[in-house]
Amino acid sequence: MNNNPYSQMDKEAYRVAYLIAGYIRNTLTRAEHQELDDWVNASDKNMKLFEDLTDERNIEANLSMMEKIQSEQIFQNLQQEGRFEKPKQRRKISLVWMSAAATAILLLCVFFIWRLTNTSSSQNTKQQSVKSDLLQPGGNKATLTLPDGSVIDLANAQNGVLSNSEALNISKKNGNNLVYQKSAAHSSTIGMHTLSIPAGGQFLLTLDDNSKVWMNAQSVLRYPAVFSGKERKVELSGEAYFEVSPNAKAPFIVVLGNDDTVSVLGTHFNVKAYPEEDRKAVTLVEGKVLVQNYGNEKVLTPGMQALIHGNEMTTIANVDIEEITGWKNGLFVFHDAPIERIMSQVARWYNAKIVYEGSIKHQFNATIKRSEPLEKLLHLLQLNGYVKFKTENNIIYVSP
Repeated sequence: MNNNPYSQMDKEAYRVAYLIAGYIRNTLTRAEHQELDDWVNASDKNMKLFEDLTDERNIEANLSMMEKIQSEQIFQNLQQEGRFEKPKQRRKISLVWMSAAATAILLLCVFFIWRLTNTSSSQNTKQQSVKSDLLQPGGNKATLTLPDGSVIDLANAQNGVLSNSEALNISKKNGNNLVYQKSAAHSSTIGMHTLSIPAGGQFLLTLDDNSKVWMNAQSVLRYPAVFSGKERKVELSGEAYFEVSPNAKAPFIVVLGNDDTVSVLGTHFNVKAYPEEDRKAVTLVEGKVLVQNYGNEKVLTPGMQALIHGNEMTTIANVDIEEITGWKNGLFVFHDAPIERIMSQVARWYNAKIVYEGSIKHQFNATIKRSEPLEKLLHLLQLNGYVKFKTENNIIYVSP
């Protein structure tokens, strides 16, 4: 009978060491690669350890250290210290052509560090790099600016009727929904309200006609507290998903700046019109919309997208609705997406700056929850070996 409490741990540690060494040497089978992915995604601790063990600087430092092991005492010292030593000078090493002997040393290195990591949680906490509030997933953040210039921070406002006297018909519900309710006392209210979503923010707006607007990060919507007259007009900068309540007597019009408008009676559609991007996109999910641009007019049916570039407009049929609207459902959805498209979303959601250090031609496929920590998202993107990431403060460096 085996009474060694570490026997199962040793078996698992060796298996993990084998998989990581195979990853570094690019010798894993498809099944082994999936097994490693499952282990990495099982916990943030596993992901952090994987990132440390596959960092070239750490690999070189630990190979050098393990080559000097000559006694059990040194093994014990390694276990007691439980840390990576950084090399004084970084030498470029070829991981793919690493010798079998070096791989064996690496297996031992990973084995002991993995075992130590899992037997001393308090040491783990001390070893992890300090994390700040930078590059954290976004959340329900927004500010409401009223016609009198007063500003309400909706992230900190309590659920219920907002306290400002100009907003007695406005409530915050469920922590993420700004709701306007019809009120005869406010039927003559004039002036525009402005809902602003910061980087790393999102919010749901329910207008007084019961139309719903999901607002994405770095977006601004201007609208009246009460719709009146023969049209319902709002102004958008950024990205939003609209579910418009039908009203044949009052078309719903989204103004995108300049001479670009989207006119509907009742429908579901996504609008992306960030001022820093050279194209605006209107994507229809349900119903029918009329998109107008400098005299050009296009009627969209479900699955179609209108692309506006300056005073030109083109349409695309059968676009990827899941990818375009994934953000509304709390997902990053990438189907054959270039890295630039991916990182523009990452930058807005994690409030990051992106710096490219080389050209990446490969396209990516992934579906990732927007609630995931940045480290996990970047790890999943770089698993195929076509891209690498490095973070420093609020900057993400992207390289081939």
